[in-house]
Order: sequence, then structure tokens, then C-alpha cells
Amino acid sequence: MSERKEYRSGVIGWPIGHSLSPVIHTHWFDQYKVAGQYNPYGVEPDQLKTAVDKLVLEGLCGWNVTVPHKEAIMPYLDKIAPMAKKLGAVNTVVVKDGQTIGFNTDITGFKKQLDQSAPRWRQEKPVLIVGAGGAARAAVAAFLTTSVPFIMVANRTRATAEKLAADIGQGRVTVVDWDDRNTAVAGAGVVVNTTSLGMAGQPPLNIDLSSAETDTVIYDIVYKPLMTDFLKQGQDLGLPIVDGLGMLVYQAAGAFKLWFDIDPEYDAGLKKRLEKEIK
Repeated sequence: MSERKEYRSGVIGWPIGHSLSPVIHTHWFDQYKVAGQYNPYGVEPDQLKTAVDKLVLEGLCGWNVTVPHKEAIMPYLDKIAPMAKKLGAVNTVVVKDGQTIGFNTDITGFKKQLDQSAPRWRQEKPVLIVGAGGAARAAVAAFLTTSVPFIMVANRTRATAEKLAADIGQGRVTVVDWDDRNTAVAGAGVVVNTTSLGMAGQPPLNIDLSSAETDTVIYDIVYKPLMTDFLKQGQDLGLPIVDGLGMLVYQAAGAFKLWFDIDPEYDAGLKKRLEKEIK
């Protein structure tokens, strides 16, 4: 970057106090000597369109999108990248020549964390995904790139899960009634929580993992706290567990690449800073 420009970016969500994204991106700004700042923006759902317009006017080069705006933001953007359009969810916005473009880096973030944390997870078994929002869609898309025989989706509102299956399921997604989620655990190679249940300030995810096989991977995309009740239950049963911190970092790396054309590293220094923040 030849000219010394102050790059501004951030993350929007509601609530936003839990976000560790500012820690991650500030670390990379320092490491790669990018002049800029990354700020959290609390945006209430009924203020979303106003916020998008305001962030563009303020000159941001882009921003991340977290709960509950990943799907709702799409009508307010000028363009949507093909994969984000297919998923029906955006987690990264790039502003180019005054136009907003929506991307989704959650897919690669989700898959990279699973592969690195549980490299021997069983691809010949079905998987169970709890939730049917934007993160669930990313998880489904990630598993569709593997050889899993089918993907079960359990969501409190069945119609939302059925829409997910119809939109992106490619005939490989089975909707499970919420009341049958515990039964669906049996035989699953991976059980994933993609909801905000278990996050600080939220009630825990109510699911019984006792029927899981001994090598079933328990994966929670929640990262604050790092050890949720869902993961504790898996750990107590002796099952391999995967926390949400890596997914957060790897999806952030995808956003950083889109904004600055730099592939940032998830190094020991960043890991230490994040774990300190969580504690």
C-alpha cells in the first residue's frame, strides 16, 4: 500500500459487547503495519438500513456482520457475491467505489477450524446441526463439500430449517423435529451448535449428548465463554470437542484478505491475546 491511508472497518451486531473481532483485527493491523482502526457498532435490528448508509458515508472500507444481521442486511447492499447469495447470509461487507458488496467467509472459517481441531472426524457418518440461521447455512455449505452421507438440521422453528434445506440442501439435508434432537445425536459424526444458546448472557443449549458415539465430535461456534455447557457435557463424556475461537479467527482472516489483500496468520500471540480476553 503505497499511500499512507487510514483504513476504517468494524463489526455490526446486536448486542455487540461479546465480539472479539476488534482484538483480532487490531492485532493484524499492528502486525502487517496497516494504518487503520476496527470498531464495534451496536446496531438494533430496526436501525440496520440507517447504519449501512451511515457506515458508507463515514468512509469505512468494509465491516463484518454478526448476529442478528447476517440475513437481514442483504436487501440493503448493492451487490452480493455468489456464495453469499446462495447461502442467504452475509458476514463481510466490502465498500468499493461507494458500492457495498456482501461476502460470506464463515464457510471456510467453520471448515478450517473443524479440520485443524479434529482432523480425524468421521466423514462417512451423518452430522447434526442445531440451528438454522446464517451460521447454520455456512456449516451446511461446508459439510456439502465433504463426503458426509446427509446433514440433519434441528431448529426450534421447523419452517426455518425446511427453508434452509430447500434453499441450499442439494437433497442432502434432513430436517429433524426439535423434540427429536436428542435422538438424532446417536450415530452423528459431528454435532454442531450454530445458535447463540450458551453464549454469555444467553440460556444454555438444552441437548442430551449421552447417546453420542465415542468419537463423535462436539463443535460449538460460540466462543464467549470458550468452554460452554454444551462443550463441557461433551468433554465429560470423553468426546472430542471443538470450540468456536478458531472459526472466528479464520472467518476474520477471510475478511481481512478481502479488504487488504493480505492473508493474516493465526499465530501464538493472537491466540494468547484472545484467550486473555475471554478469561
